Amino acid sequence: MKIFGRKSHSNNLMRNMRKNLLRFLVVLALIYVAVSATIYFKQRSLLYFPDKDIKEISSYSLGDTQDLMIKSKDGTEIQIWYKKAEPNKPMALYFHGNSYNLGKRSEKFRELIDLGYGFVAPSYHGFGKSDGNPSKEAILGDARTAIKFLEDQGYKTEDTVVIGESLGSGVAVQMATEYKFREVFLITPYTSIADRAQQIYWYLPVQYLVKDNFINSDKIAKINAPLLMVHGTKDDVIPHSHAEALFAIAEEPKKLIIYDGKGHSNLDNREIFTEMTKFLSNGSKVENGEQK
Repeated sequence: MKIFGRKSHSNNLMRNMRKNLLRFLVVLALIYVAVSATIYFKQRSLLYFPDKDIKEISSYSLGDTQDLMIKSKDGTEIQIWYKKAEPNKPMALYFHGNSYNLGKRSEKFRELIDLGYGFVAPSYHGFGKSDGNPSKEAILGDARTAIKFLEDQGYKTEDTVVIGESLGSGVAVQMATEYKFREVFLITPYTSIADRAQQIYWYLPVQYLVKDNFINSDKIAKINAPLLMVHGTKDDVIPHSHAEALFAIAEEPKKLIIYDGKGHSNLDNREIFTEMTKFLSNGSKVENGEQK
C-alpha cells in the first residue's frame, strides 16, 4: 500500500508559498508604480516652494529699488525688482532659488547695492506677487522677460553679471547660452535636476520622470563668459560634488571656491559678492578651484 498524504501536503504547501510570494511581488510592484506615479504627478510641488507672503519693498531697506509688475512672455504678470547701477558700475541680473520670495533675499540685494551694483531680479511665476504657477517653461519665459526689461532700461547684457542661485543656476546657465554676459556667477549649482533627484530618490527611476529638468552639465561648456562658482562642503541640498563636476567641464576663464563647513543657505553674502567683483575686475584664469 502507498501513502500519498504527506507528499500531497508538501506540494500544497509549496504551491501556497509560491502564490503568496507572487502576491507579495505583485503588491510590491503596484506600490512601486504608485509611488513613481505620485512622484511624477506631484513633482512640481516637490521642486518649487513659492512664498506669497512678501512685504512692501520699503520694509527691506533697499534704497530706491523699484517694485514693479510686468507681463511675462506668456502674458502672466510677474513681480520684478529693479535698482539702477551707480555710475560706472555694472548691473546684475539675479535668478533666485526654488523657495521663498525676493524679500527673503533682501540681504543679498543690500550687499549688491553696497558694492554699487544695480540689479534686475524677477520673481518667477507663483512666487511673491507674481501670478501663475512655476514650471521650467514659465521660469525661462520670466528670465527672458527680465532680460528684455534690462535692455529696455538702456543696459546691455554684455555689461551685466548674471547670477544664478541654486535652482536659478539652471536659469542663469540657459540664459548665458542665449545671451552674452560680462560674467556668470553660480551659487550652489547642480549638474541637473534629474541628477540630484536620482540621488535623493535612488530607489525610483526619477531620472526618466523629471519634467522640469534644468541640465547645467549639458550647457556649461557653451558659456562664453568668465565663470565663477561657489559652494560649501556641508551643503546637504546640493552636494558640492555637483559644482566640481561642472567646473571640470567648463571652459576658461573659470573659478570655483568651495567653503569648508558651509551649507546651502549660510554662505557669507558679502564675501561671495566681493569674490564676484574681484573675479570680474581681474578676469584671471584659474586652473584649479580654491577651498576656504
